[in-house]
Amino acid sequence: MIRLGYACINTLLPSSSKTFRLANYSEERMLAVSRENISVLREILEWNRDHGVYVFRITSNLIPFGSNVVNSGSWQKEFRDEFREIGRFICKNKMRVSMHPGQYTVLNSPNPVYYKNSLNDLQYHNRILELMDLSQEHVLVIHGGGAYNDKENSLRVLEERISALPEEIRKRLVLENDERVFTAEDIHNVCVKTGISGIFDMFHHSVNRSFHEKNDREIILLYKNNWRKRRQKIHYSDQEPSKSPGAHSASINLKTFGKFYKTIKDLDLDIMLEVKNKQESLLLARKEFPELQ
Repeated sequence: MIRLGYACINTLLPSSSKTFRLANYSEERMLAVSRENISVLREILEWNRDHGVYVFRITSNLIPFGSNVVNSGSWQKEFRDEFREIGRFICKNKMRVSMHPGQYTVLNSPNPVYYKNSLNDLQYHNRILELMDLSQEHVLVIHGGGAYNDKENSLRVLEERISALPEEIRKRLVLENDERVFTAEDIHNVCVKTGISGIFDMFHHSVNRSFHEKNDREIILLYKNNWRKRRQKIHYSDQEPSKSPGAHSASINLKTFGKFYKTIKDLDLDIMLEVKNKQESLLLARKEFPELQ
């Protein structure tokens, strides 16, 4: 069975990513905006339930400056009940959520300050999922980081730092290939060595290729071995025709997706659609291919 999901924003609803400038930070404002974001997240999840969508990525901006040193962390106590209730809702409706820390969460950074900030950011994201009482089926996704003029050494540092992570974070962590530095083959090798799972991003792979003797289905099946008892997940998107290579499309290309879908329709797989029009593309794909969930 193939299930589709989308990321962070539902274009029909308000944003759960509202924030403000760090210069205007106050505890009161942080809590007020967080309360609004959490409320909207619940609305999005209810929309997903009503439309049979079971895979969703929660925004990293749910709590403004959640991993910044200015934030006291009072949101954890303030919204404990709200998070627990959202977690119950997710579990009751058999949904699967994830979070994807951004481009500044770089585990293999040679800068100790950036590395420490990356750890703080992972702890923040993991804490949200913990407050929801969600199992490790609900994951944290990051890219491999930078090459820093020595890709081989950077991969070694990445492996070492993954292995040194607190267990509760390491067991949730999932690596993804990117369009510039670390290929699908690089990431798969790190996953094998560290024992964590990997997400095959097909679009990034089309720009930064590896596994030259394998097709997409074969790579997906190779990655599946690292998911063990968890349901496998991949990322799918198309190239925006008017932009440089690596730019995500505004909407799904149903013809391209259809060709791919025919090759993997027998697999058990969650596919995160990374397109600009979010749930609209998901509904278009399900209309075209009614057997999709």
